[in-house]
Order: sequence, then C-alpha cells, then structure tokens
Amino acid sequence: MFKPHPNMVLLYRIYFALVAVPIAVCGVITSWLVYLFEPTYLYVSVLAFFAPIIAALCFILYWSSRYYSSINFRLTGDEVVVERGVWWRFKSTVPYARIMSVDIVQGPISRRLGIATVDGHTAGYTGVAGGTAGPGSRRAEASLIHIPNYAEVREKVLSAVRGRPLFTSTVSGDMLVELRRIRELLERQRTPIL
Repeated sequence: MFKPHPNMVLLYRIYFALVAVPIAVCGVITSWLVYLFEPTYLYVSVLAFFAPIIAALCFILYWSSRYYSSINFRLTGDEVVVERGVWWRFKSTVPYARIMSVDIVQGPISRRLGIATVDGHTAGYTGVAGGTAGPGSRRAEASLIHIPNYAEVREKVLSAVRGRPLFTSTVSGDMLVELRRIRELLERQRTPIL
C-alpha cells in the first residue's frame, strides 16, 4: 500500500493561489477606487471580494490535507486498487487483465514538484470524452494520482498487464468445437450468387 507524495497538498494550494491572487488584486483595485469615489461603500467592496476568498482559502486548507490522508493505492498480484474521498468514499478495483493502456499525466507545476499521475484505462470507459485529458473528461478507472515514482509504477503495471489474456477469458475446447460446427452450418446454407 502506498500514498501520493505530500507535494499533492502543495499542488492543490498552488492551484487555488493561481485563481485567488488575481481575484484579490481586482478586489484591492476596486476597493481603492471605491475608497476614492464613495468611501462609505468601502466595506461592501471589501466584503464582496475578500469574504469569499477567505472562505475558499479555509476550505482548501482543510480539504486538501484531509483528501491527501484519504488516498491509498495498492498494486496486488491481480489488480490495481484505489481508495479516496473525504466525504464520499470511493474504491476502484481494476484487474490488470482489463487494462488497455497506461499513461503518465504531468502538468508544468506537477513536473516542478516532481510528481505525476499514472492512469490505467480500460476499453470503453472514457466514453464520449474519448480519453482526453481536458476538462469534462472522466478520470481513468485506475488513477494513481500525484506519485513521485510514476515511471517505476507505470512499468510495474505494464509488466503485470503484459502476457495476461484479455478480460481473463479463454475459449474452452468444447466452445471452439461448437463455434466451428456453427461456421460449417452457415457455410453450407449459403447459396451462390450468379
């Protein structure tokens, strides 16, 4: 069992700062303009900009640490197990035999922090989104987020996937005989087209 790197918490807080700092700068400029032209409404502009930012900051500080603590990964002999969630707990178990591709996803900030995500995709799971990494796409079934040894984990998953029969199903000898019999019957029923 292993967890994401602690830099995951820092990453989420950096994402928050990238959104909050421009909003705070706009709030300072707006409050300064209000102070110059309508000083009696200064408290309204300060509350309008800074109360939501402070509330969001408190939430992110609380949630990011709790979310990090909730995540666990396991690579067993047969499957990848991912557990996560602060309020709603999720557990995803994906057999190696179902995994079709294994990707590494790493943004510029994650690269700087030395972490990446290893995504194990199964056939057809991503649906309409087509497996893209953009907004609106669904996360992979086996998503090992924000780990430092991403290349090693990817290779470990790929080595477990290689050589396994697809969907762990094999055709028995009786089934193969029956399928050949059906094919012969269908070929006899065909009439030649002149």
